[in-house]
Amino acid sequence: MRIVGTKFYGHESALCLLDTRQKTVFAMSTERVTRIKHDSIGISPILQAYDFKDIDCVTHSMADFENKGKDNELRGKMTCNKDLELLIRSFYNPLYIKDLNITKKTRKKIILKSIISNFPGVVKYYLTRIKRALIIENALKNKVTLTKYIRKTFNKFNLFPTEIEFIDHHLCHSSAAYFLSPYNSEKALSLTIDGKGDGFFSKLYLFNGNNHELIGESYASFFGGGDHCYLSIGHIYQNFTEAMDLRANNDEGKVEALAAFGIADQDLLNQLKDATIIDSDSLSINFDINKIKPFYDINYLKAKRSNLGDENFCSVVQNYLEDTIVDYLNFAYEKYPIKNLCLSGGVAANIIMSLNIYEKTHFKNIYVLPPMGDEGTALGGAILKATQLNKDVSWLKDYVMPYFGDEYSREQVKSALDTFDSIIVEDQNSKWPEEAAKSVAEGKICSLFHGRMEFGPRALGNRSIIGSPMIEDTRQRINSTVKRRPSYQPFCPSILEEERERLFKNSFSHKHMAIAFRMREEFISDLPCAVHVDGTARPQFVEEQDNPSYYRYLKALKKITGYGVSLNTSFNLHGRTIVRTPEDAVVDFIDCNLDELFIEGYKVTRK
Repeated sequence: MRIVGTKFYGHESALCLLDTRQKTVFAMSTERVTRIKHDSIGISPILQAYDFKDIDCVTHSMADFENKGKDNELRGKMTCNKDLELLIRSFYNPLYIKDLNITKKTRKKIILKSIISNFPGVVKYYLTRIKRALIIENALKNKVTLTKYIRKTFNKFNLFPTEIEFIDHHLCHSSAAYFLSPYNSEKALSLTIDGKGDGFFSKLYLFNGNNHELIGESYASFFGGGDHCYLSIGHIYQNFTEAMDLRANNDEGKVEALAAFGIADQDLLNQLKDATIIDSDSLSINFDINKIKPFYDINYLKAKRSNLGDENFCSVVQNYLEDTIVDYLNFAYEKYPIKNLCLSGGVAANIIMSLNIYEKTHFKNIYVLPPMGDEGTALGGAILKATQLNKDVSWLKDYVMPYFGDEYSREQVKSALDTFDSIIVEDQNSKWPEEAAKSVAEGKICSLFHGRMEFGPRALGNRSIIGSPMIEDTRQRINSTVKRRPSYQPFCPSILEEERERLFKNSFSHKHMAIAFRMREEFISDLPCAVHVDGTARPQFVEEQDNPSYYRYLKALKKITGYGVSLNTSFNLHGRTIVRTPEDAVVDFIDCNLDELFIEGYKVTRK
């Protein structure tokens, strides 16, 4: 059976094709196709880019049709909004997320200029606006409208699903985390944490094979105007991010990184904790509205930031998150003493929170879903539908690595390379891992493009930028000249599994850079670029069966340097998404000031 799971539109829209007969998974987020980071346009660009042939049914990770989003709109009007956005994009070519935030005045100018060149498109734009104005919203109409919209979108690409099903957002998160975990035939708790999905910011499920039970939930109460006036841990963290003059729902990782440099102000931290109530009986997290309101006042938060300093201010919200979730999970363990824990949702991207869970709770088997954000719900929806149809999904745990994207043959890559005049191409064939190790050991910063693309925010050796963690200025060079991001942001290391116990005090074989561990002090000076200021590293522990070529690279690096450790960050320029095609790889290689590109056995340098 061929089941398509979708996060149909909105933040981190994505598509997953689950083939239960062939036992294969394909997953792609919209942003990788459009190359507009955090693109919310919907899955049409994915359907256009790939030929999916026949499909049986479609799921969408959203089931609450009363739930309002931005501008207080229900789903019916939002479908028209996406049509309008697609039409606007046909009039101009946006390259970055900032290009989508055009003013009404600019939009009118673009449409006016398009009357001569694309008159039918302009007519269609205004007809869609009229259609939007005529929509009468209620829960039933919204479900009907969205069902028709999804069916129409798939039919446009000659795909005719027999069934379209809407599944709870958090259940999709949890299902993906559980069924892709190593314990998908055992009992496990699966916790989701985000800003607001289907009216809740957290749910806790007990899974046992194909059976699941909701055992805790935390409601995201609405108490004001706008998208971020929902009471939730995710939105509180976003508010601190915004008070730092950073982009909410995008730059939370910068807040986490800065927090390591500071000491949390106890008065502000206690004020925040005092506004948060954990109900140990119902396993829910609630808020005292009057006490929490100041933390939704950006001016109030900015004043606190000014008084405390950036690092200490960030440390408050980071400590709050860690302590709250640890306390919550300890209550959960008391009621359900199960050792296996799965984590998902946008907040699960916080790797120091996951470290605290590992160190301060009784859960020692912890799996963080690699595509922990909303793109992962596309996976979960497809998987859950398969279980409902009594299809075997136990084979999913064999997919240890989330290499769910596309791949390119050497012939396709060579054809793409031949279109660029500004590069030199050498064929290293199967020797490229050893050649890459030599280059990195010499201090070069290189990029890798091989095999299937990773699904999720972390590059795990197939679409990566690599460098030596032993050379002091590697991190600074990548931050300043390659990624062009703040110098305080740490990088993740890829580490041979056989080096794990040697380098870390207390750890487990985690493979996805989604949890931090504390490095032994005696190695920190040798690996300065692999360790954050707090002594933690965010590793990908690599075994040969995970990625044979990448494993060979690390083995070769160990032979040269004495450490099977490499700096690893996603292959993209700041503001762009991880490269998808060979053409993307060459363009970003040139623009990122990289030294060498290793792409399916070819070594690329500049002329």
